[in-house]
Amino acid sequence: MFIRGYNRVLVRHGFTLLELILVMIILCTVLGMATPSLRGFFSSRQIKDIGEQMVALTQYAKTQSVYRSQYYRMNFDLDKRKYWLSALEKSEYKRLENDFGSKFTIPADIEIDFENFSREASLFYVEFNPEGYSKQCRIILEDDKRNYIDVVCYGPAENFEMVERIYGKKDQRQ
Repeated sequence: MFIRGYNRVLVRHGFTLLELILVMIILCTVLGMATPSLRGFFSSRQIKDIGEQMVALTQYAKTQSVYRSQYYRMNFDLDKRKYWLSALEKSEYKRLENDFGSKFTIPADIEIDFENFSREASLFYVEFNPEGYSKQCRIILEDDKRNYIDVVCYGPAENFEMVERIYGKKDQRQ
């Protein structure tokens, strides 16, 4: 049977195996060359992630202390390089039993220092009271590449915020 105007043209869909292999080789080569330059990006990102996590913990502690009419603390144990939230229950601070009470680790390549923090032995802490106040204080984070992040509370009624230092210079609001 012959149909007028119909030509059998082979239409090609997809790629050949050879084309796919060539593309994979090119991608692997490009990624292999780019990986060493990305190493610095991820280490500087780590200090920012820790700063953001600390800000989130302080905001949660401040909110919960007002909502529950209970004292909260953000604790730092420098010997074990850990930090966590705790709440005052029957004259004793107990670690929270939710994700915010988890003990978070400070990586070995990040140095941490405190300004205007309370201290008990190797435990540094900032306290949040039921009226919504905390101390005016600063957490200073520094990584091995000399990147600085400050987690700062500028006043007793203010929230903590993260301030990135440029070239190690301190924030102008000090």
